[in-house]
Amino acid sequence: MHNLQHITIVGCGLIGGSFALALRRAGFKGRITTCGGKRGPALAVEREIADAIEESFDRGEVCNADLIYLAAPIGGIIDFLKTRGTQIKAGAIVTDAGSTKAEISRVARESLPTGVTFIGGHPMAGSEHTGLEYARADLFDRATYALTFESDTDEDHLNQLKQLIEAIGARLLVTQPDAHDAAVALISHLPQLTSTALAVLLDKDQTDLELARWLAATGWRDMTRLAGSSWSVWRDICLTNQPNIITVLNDLISELQNLKDALEQRDYNYARALFETANEVVARQRALQYHQFERITEKP
Repeated sequence: MHNLQHITIVGCGLIGGSFALALRRAGFKGRITTCGGKRGPALAVEREIADAIEESFDRGEVCNADLIYLAAPIGGIIDFLKTRGTQIKAGAIVTDAGSTKAEISRVARESLPTGVTFIGGHPMAGSEHTGLEYARADLFDRATYALTFESDTDEDHLNQLKQLIEAIGARLLVTQPDAHDAAVALISHLPQLTSTALAVLLDKDQTDLELARWLAATGWRDMTRLAGSSWSVWRDICLTNQPNIITVLNDLISELQNLKDALEQRDYNYARALFETANEVVARQRALQYHQFERITEKP
């Protein structure tokens, strides 16, 4: 982090605020400024999460930050790149915390001036709470943090950001924007949409569902936990990753149709095989996650 003397966080909410706190915990001694939003920046300064409000963008000046961290919603990130990108100094690194990467990366290529390096980012960390009030320094601890790059990405800047992400306690994963978006469509976006659709089934105005409402317990609660998510967040995700989401929805529909057909034909061997395969997949994933946790906790 020795080459970074000034970091600006655009959108100082849960993620942006936690990033600032994690930087301080990791030993960053430089200047942290913040902007974006009505109350976040002032609150961040009041709570000494940031040193000052970054006013250069509103003044139409060039921002002197060495690293700009975009922690706004996807739409806000794209808007910032389009409207403020030319106010970033040459030699700076720009990264973000958006849930999709291909569209943001495309806009960054078109909007940022020569000499500014954009490296996409996506921390797989968060909370059921939002806002700066819930920011904490350990939010990224042991969490997977994806960085995405293009073939012409400045290697020194990429290595610099890698070191920074590891310094705040995250588990680094480096990939490309398109590959990232295809993966999160399956492991993040599909569970959200499935949970949302499942929850709606209990809202049908039918007398025979009254009993189901009373019997709904842990299984239903676990499967529909994500259904409480806000459309204001997921709107931008659906807009910027629509092709990949459609692909995985089609895959799930196909699996469910095959299971439905098998049950209609009383082919319980098919259902048994499906359960056995699912059990194996879950066991492998749990083993992988345990191995990853052990590897991180062994770090000095």
